[in-house]
Amino acid sequence: MLLGSDDWSVEVVPNPNPQLAFPVHQLALTTNGIHLLENMKLDELAAKRAYEFAFIVQPLKLEGATGSTVAPVAVR
Repeated sequence: MLLGSDDWSVEVVPNPNPQLAFPVHQLALTTNGIHLLENMKLDELAAKRAYEFAFIVQPLKLEGATGSTVAPVAVR
C-alpha cells in the first residue's frame, strides 16, 4: 500500500493537537505498514484525466535509511 500527496507532507501542519507529532506518519508507517510518497507532480496526470494507470516506483536501496528519492512512473 502507498499513500501519496502532491504536497511536502501528508499531515496537517501545524497539527491542531499539540500533543500529536505527525500522526499520519505514525499510523500509516508503523501501525499499518503503508508507505508514504510526498511531493508528487500530479498536475499532468490530472490535466490528462488519467485516473487509472499502473504506478511503478522503486526507492533507492539504502541500508538503515528511513526514506529516499524515487522516480515514479505512471503507465496508461
